[in-house]
Amino acid sequence: MSRDPDPDDEILIEMNRIGGSMEVCAISTSDGLEIVFTAPSNAPRGDVEKLARAKLAYVRKKSEGQKMQEGEGSVGPQKPGGKRGLIA
Repeated sequence: MSRDPDPDDEILIEMNRIGGSMEVCAISTSDGLEIVFTAPSNAPRGDVEKLARAKLAYVRKKSEGQKMQEGEGSVGPQKPGGKRGLIA
């Protein structure tokens, strides 16, 4: 039973305390995907790491879905600048 390797098996985490909050930057070493978010400064490191892995997986899945849609052609009207959304 072989598993696919986890792309977020190894991540780099940088945490900067700013007042009562902490700016967290996480980078996946496998593909260089980077996310930045804010967490409470008293949050346990394990919880911050779990959240970083979840956010990396979410962003990766979302970007893969957008690549698939772009390959299928344009879906709906686009705003100027190539952004999607409603045009009123």
